[in-house]
This record gives sequence, C-alpha cells and structure tokens, in this order.
Amino acid sequence: MQALMLRSQDFTELFLTKSCARPQLLFVLDDYSVQVLTLGTKNLSWRLVECCVPHYFSDKWICISGVLYYAASAAGSFENSMVVCFDLRSGKFCYVMFSKAMPRSTTLVNYDGKLGLLMSGDSHDDVTRATTSFELWVLLDAAQHEWSNHVYVLPPSWEDVVSEDMRIAGMVGVNEIVLAPWFQSVPSYVIYFNVERKTITKVGIQGLEAFQGESFKTYLNYVENVKLL
Repeated sequence: MQALMLRSQDFTELFLTKSCARPQLLFVLDDYSVQVLTLGTKNLSWRLVECCVPHYFSDKWICISGVLYYAASAAGSFENSMVVCFDLRSGKFCYVMFSKAMPRSTTLVNYDGKLGLLMSGDSHDDVTRATTSFELWVLLDAAQHEWSNHVYVLPPSWEDVVSEDMRIAGMVGVNEIVLAPWFQSVPSYVIYFNVERKTITKVGIQGLEAFQGESFKTYLNYVENVKLL
C-alpha cells in the first residue's frame, strides 16, 4: 500500500512540481484490507475481498482443510476476542466470537481436523515455571459460535524442567503439546507434554551450533517441498 502510493504518478508529480519544500515527514495509514491472488489463471491479478465484520488481524493463524483461520480483534479493541475464517475455495469470510480475550500464549492448532485454541490455563498471559495447566478450546460449530473446553493439568515435574518463559509451538496429534523457549538460542531444546500420560520430556536439538547467538522460532509439522512453483 505504501509503495504503491509513493510510486503513483499523482504523488510524484505533486511532490516534484507543487511542493515548495521537500517534506521530511511522511504520514502513513495502516491498510487492513485483504487482497487475494488466484494462481493457475492466465491473467494473474489481485482482487479486494471485504470481510463481514471490521477487525484487525494478528500473526496467529493456521490453515485447516482449505479454511484459513486467524485470531483477530474487533475494530477499536486491542485484544483478540474472535477468530476470522476465510474459505480459500469460495473466497468468503465468516467469524467466530470467543468467550474472552485470548492471552498472549494462545496458539492456533489443528485438533483432529478441527480448529483449536491452545493457551495457558492460568490468569497470566505467558507460559512460565509457575504455570499449572493448559486450556484447549475446540471449535465445534462456527455458525453457532460453539466451543468445547479441555483442561490439562501439569504434573509436579513441570517445575523441575522449565526454567524460562515458554511459548506454545503447537500440538502433535491430539496427545502432545510442544513448547519452546520464547527466546530460542543455542543449545536449543523443546519440551513435550503428553496430556494422556501426564509426562514432561525435554529434548535437546543438535546441529544448530553454527547459529550460536541467533534467536529463532520453532514450527511443527514442517515438510520441505522442493517442487518449483
């Protein structure tokens, strides 16, 4: 949006011919519009898509069975309290309200083919050594804004394993929650919490020594695709 405005003919002409002095202030308006590019067509072009409810998107998202879900806040709010759904096939939006503001720890997960919101079960936003449980909210019916709730209580061994603030990387299947340090560095590790067996397992990651001093994030279910687009 910003680049298009700066490169536009009208902006360039006014800037070069009408401005009595070169301005040193640039005011930029955040653009929250959504544009879609459909691949596989002869004429590739972006088209503007309007959502049914004004909102601000976040960086928490997941794609499940052709539907893109992302946490969002209502216009005028700074707290994520809804999930916006975009159907990639129909190009249409819908939204699902959540019963409370989502804490910072919230991560969107694929729970047996359904959308899940996984978060700390305590009142504070972060996952820490003092965390006692996790909450999982599974979307049952988007049209009715219906969720089911699961609570997973952590075992006492959690305090012995965790020594720093953690982030929820996601879930493996429906039984294991995977966590990584907020500021992941070398030597690296992840923590697995098996919700059925109530076990905590810390796994060291080798082979990242060349990135000593760097900070990076952890993603699950990554499959490398070398196919050229």
